[in-house]
Amino acid sequence: MQSKYFAKRTARNGLLVATALACLNAAPAGALAGDMVSVPSDAALAPRGATLLGTTPASQTITVAVTLPGRDPAGARAFVAALGTPGNALFHHYLSPAEYAARFGAPAADYAALVAWAQGHALTVGEAYTARTVLPLSGTVAAVQAAFGVNFNTYKKASGTTYYAADRAPVLPADIAGKISGVIGLSSYSHFKPMLRKLPQTAHPDRSGSGPGGGFSAADLRSIYNIQPQCCTGKTQTFGLFEQGGFAPSDITTYESKMAIPPVPITARGVDGSTLSITDPDVEIEAVLDADMVLAANPAAKHVIVYEDNVDSFQVALLDSLSAMATDAAVQTISVSYGQDEALQGAAAIAAENTVLTQLAAQGQAVFASAGDSGAYGDEPPALNVADPASQPLVTAVGGTTLFTGAGQTYGGEETWNDIGLQLGATGGGISSVWPIPSYQVSYFGQSYAASNGGSSTYRNVPDVAAVANPQTGVAVYSKLNGGWIVVGGTSVAAPLWAGVYSLANAGAEAFGLGKLGFANPTLYGLGGGGGANYPDFLDIQDGSNGNPEYYGQAGFNAGSYYDNVTGWGSFDAANLVQDMVLYPAYFGFQNPPLPTKFRATAVTATSITVAWVPAKGTKDFVVVGSVKTPVTSQLTMTNHVTITGLKPNTYYELFVWPFTPSGINRSGPGIFVTTAAKK
Repeated sequence: MQSKYFAKRTARNGLLVATALACLNAAPAGALAGDMVSVPSDAALAPRGATLLGTTPASQTITVAVTLPGRDPAGARAFVAALGTPGNALFHHYLSPAEYAARFGAPAADYAALVAWAQGHALTVGEAYTARTVLPLSGTVAAVQAAFGVNFNTYKKASGTTYYAADRAPVLPADIAGKISGVIGLSSYSHFKPMLRKLPQTAHPDRSGSGPGGGFSAADLRSIYNIQPQCCTGKTQTFGLFEQGGFAPSDITTYESKMAIPPVPITARGVDGSTLSITDPDVEIEAVLDADMVLAANPAAKHVIVYEDNVDSFQVALLDSLSAMATDAAVQTISVSYGQDEALQGAAAIAAENTVLTQLAAQGQAVFASAGDSGAYGDEPPALNVADPASQPLVTAVGGTTLFTGAGQTYGGEETWNDIGLQLGATGGGISSVWPIPSYQVSYFGQSYAASNGGSSTYRNVPDVAAVANPQTGVAVYSKLNGGWIVVGGTSVAAPLWAGVYSLANAGAEAFGLGKLGFANPTLYGLGGGGGANYPDFLDIQDGSNGNPEYYGQAGFNAGSYYDNVTGWGSFDAANLVQDMVLYPAYFGFQNPPLPTKFRATAVTATSITVAWVPAKGTKDFVVVGSVKTPVTSQLTMTNHVTITGLKPNTYYELFVWPFTPSGINRSGPGIFVTTAAKK
């Protein structure tokens, strides 16, 4: 994959790599008191073939985010790594926002000094976040120019949209610059960046879904991907969705009603004073799509909180919203269906995001993000690009597939989503230009999981997993503003769907006393690397690519066995994946819990077997079912009885009950042999 375009991309982003990594560890240093020091920023994200219109009006109001380095960035990263390592004393021992701030947050004195400096320059201080690593500031262009030593110009893109950008990096007094790691928001080049693809009326869809317009319904998705209800009672899971604008709550209630989903509270939370008004049709449908997908996977959700920033540039909106989620600590699972090329996002913004993502991981809050809808090329074809925030090492990046189904909405297979030739998009995926390969992408033997299919052994590979995204095999959603029921695709479908399935595992882990799962990738790669394509958790996707050499002069990345840079480990058999994510810590235990007794069948029909037993004190159990004629299945349970359904008539089954605790699983549990009744 080392084409001339890849080489140019890598050389161009050399400064981006160095700057992003440097921003993670320290603010500008070495200057003397009274010196003026340049601070990393996104000011360089300015003219890209745009037309200069003139200076930006001095009275226009803008918002920037000043970022502060934490006390111990390296220590925070090491702490997060320990949280995801089974057997480590810190495994799954998460911090509260206050605990994180005290241990790793920015010094309170530095934050206070920056607040005083900003107020002295006629800037308004925005929302306060617990870790003090992000300080939102707003003011007129004149005030921001005076405070940061820049000048703003206004440009027009070829598309006709306008944006402002500073003409240089900010220059600040040394005593102020020494407290700052970056300034974000000096360019509004990027604004709305949703990753959603509407199915055009002129397209020829595979209308295989049972939902309106032929899109997949919530029930279809649960049937196809074997998404089972929560293994425990009680509404415990709260989702956080990042959005760049408002939405109509009635659109979500219409979806819930049509899809037979019990009403779930939906709360809009304006970030840093943002209004909750609807500002863009594509953002409105993005918001309702994200909510619809997490609820399609987990109809028993407790709450969905939509974090909205419809005023600021994408970089500032994302940073502020993630900071608000970390401060609130009300959500366990976060879904982000937005993103743009790493090079367009800028090193300072990428580094600032990573600081907040480290806090989220330290607090046990998992983040899923769309890998992109423009194939291997992102926003700047023909160069190869991956999208931020999906490429962040503390994010689970979700790619897209084309989904095929059989009769009764059964799984019929998937291939890499790639309709570039039809101008209907393709899944993002590739190699980061910023992040070194994370430890979870390297096997126990020191080899990159991605190398065998053209991925990198030195840089972060994207995506991690995948799910349906092709608009031609898309999902049905309702948006009155967009005409009612429509069929949509994009990795904006896949990311929240994965977040919803993950929440089922998180609910089970918490119910069984195993604690929050936290950042998903260490577990996902532990399961994928342990069995790859033959492992029942993942549906391995081995066909297709995310490039089009006829259009762009170079190929993208290819699917293959096990991990690849277009669909990651693949999509999911949700029932198996959820169970194994819950049990993952126990797999590393070495203690054999005491066995249950009196394991017996209490009822048998043609398609079901009910079993009961007496559990040992202090254990939880799961029942394993096997047959020479059918695949193995299993079911977690919190009770001393369970009914296994979906079996075949007149078939001989072996059933076992295995106890587990956080310290281990006992696979020598008692077994019985049962034959289902003949079909009447």
